[in-house]
Amino acid sequence: GAAGVCLTAGSSSDGTEDSDFSADLEHAEAPESAHRRSSTRLTRASLRLSQSSQASVFSSGRRITRSQQGATNTTAKKYPLRQSRSSGSDTEANGENDIKQGVDRDETPPRTPTGNAPSSESDIEVSSPSNDLEDERLAKELSLKEAAAHDLSHRPKRRRFHESYNFNMKCPTPGCNSLGHLTGRHERHFSISGCPLYHNLSADECKGKATTRDKQTEERTLSHRQDENRHSTRNQAPTDRQLRYKEKVTELRRKRNSGLNKEQKEKYMEHRQSHGTSREPLLENITSDYDLELFRKAQARASEDLEKLRLAGHVSEGSNMIKTIVFGRYELDTWYHSPYPEEYARLGRLYMCEFCLKYMKSQTILRRHLAKCVWKHPPGDEIYRKGNISVFEVDGKKNKIYCQNLCLLAKLFLDHKTLYYDVEPFLFYVMTEADNTGCHLVGYFSKEKNSFLNYNVSCILTMPQYMRQGYGKMLIDFSYLLSKVEEKVGSPERPLSDLGLISYRSYWKEVLLRYLNNFQGKEISIKEISQETAVNPVDIVSTLQSLQMLKYWKGKHLVLKRQDLIDDWKAKETKRGNGKTIDPTALKWTPPKGT
Repeated sequence: GAAGVCLTAGSSSDGTEDSDFSADLEHAEAPESAHRRSSTRLTRASLRLSQSSQASVFSSGRRITRSQQGATNTTAKKYPLRQSRSSGSDTEANGENDIKQGVDRDETPPRTPTGNAPSSESDIEVSSPSNDLEDERLAKELSLKEAAAHDLSHRPKRRRFHESYNFNMKCPTPGCNSLGHLTGRHERHFSISGCPLYHNLSADECKGKATTRDKQTEERTLSHRQDENRHSTRNQAPTDRQLRYKEKVTELRRKRNSGLNKEQKEKYMEHRQSHGTSREPLLENITSDYDLELFRKAQARASEDLEKLRLAGHVSEGSNMIKTIVFGRYELDTWYHSPYPEEYARLGRLYMCEFCLKYMKSQTILRRHLAKCVWKHPPGDEIYRKGNISVFEVDGKKNKIYCQNLCLLAKLFLDHKTLYYDVEPFLFYVMTEADNTGCHLVGYFSKEKNSFLNYNVSCILTMPQYMRQGYGKMLIDFSYLLSKVEEKVGSPERPLSDLGLISYRSYWKEVLLRYLNNFQGKEISIKEISQETAVNPVDIVSTLQSLQMLKYWKGKHLVLKRQDLIDDWKAKETKRGNGKTIDPTALKWTPPKGT
């Protein structure tokens, strides 16, 4: 009997229908009479009905008694049953009552459909034939209820609150607990744009303003519907409602105060001194109430748009990580963090002018900037031009803003870089590719004006859209060309980035193989190679060792001229052509004197 109860409970909790269990039972008891099968099937069905009706009470009672101390242990293992729910609202409404009843009926066994608790196993198993029709009707009702309970298509989808929030993030405003939102529609915020405290408001005030805005929107929509009946012509006269509204706005703007009185000025100054830039300045009485309300509406709308972008993954507020930048006709994914100002860094996407490198927040601002930006090439002197490739020398002292923006841009794609704002001691050599729209940034390298260690490159970068096209080697070759003109031996500043190290090793290998291919003598000197190529001797030795061309034999260092490597280099040079190379004759440059 106890095993039968547990089996029924398990089948009921799994959601199987009565007909399935009855069919299995009939196959198991085939030798018995038809009357016995019918009686047993209907009795088991009535038992399941009784347990289903008392499932939530019984299971909640079991949960409570387990948490109490000194609870009595029962010998039979009882599984908590989950009552079939036809709607979510019924379950939520009856949840508290179920717990209260469970406390009172702690050890009370489930009742039968007649309302009496079974006193023994025989009461569960035995059933009289006179109740067969009643049991069959109850079994059908139970099957219909279970079928309706499993059909969840009509139930509304439950909303999980704050499912997109990361509760480890905090609002950057000092003293803010990240609760509330400027729009009044969200429970939390993580940026200044949505912070009520920053805007000198409370969360309740924001919710009240949101309700007022919704009412005004409904009224405006209703009035527009009423005006739809009018014929739409190009020179349409304003309606009476529009004229009244215009007069009302004019009157409101006429009422604004001409200036702040002494008390208000003291209040504003005290607010600014106590909070600084961590709070928005007090805006009351600066303009008319109508214009101030328009400004508040614009702030709320912008904050709502930012919240939608954050939920869509375009804005990563709180992490200060820019994910993408719009640069000219390209949209580039960033690789590393760059120390842009906080109001820009919290945006997931930045918009940049590819000529002056100014960074902006939106496509609209960028479009307006491009309409009036007169730059078509980097500032400074053009010292090299061949075909559509040009190199400009930009002094960090003369063009400080441009060089700072260039460093911030480069940090998005470089890991080992610490130069951001102190750009005055450096010269920047910017390589561009020209077309009919202007000179587009390909890459750049910077070098110190006075380097005591003869570093000819401090930082070097090729823009991601121009990588693997030979521009990196052109930049490296150009840096060594400048060292040759200066009659110096140069080397890049350490540490090199991963991509920088690969590029430099490839360049050094190419330079050495070209030199060995043209060399006809029998004795070679590392110093001579260095003077002719402007490559540091340490870099030459390390490259020869990596190529296994430097050997020590009988007390002497020998350089092996590996013809197989030279032949491979020749084949690659023939296949590559002479497209991406630096022509020394196209350089028009004089080494700058010490500054």
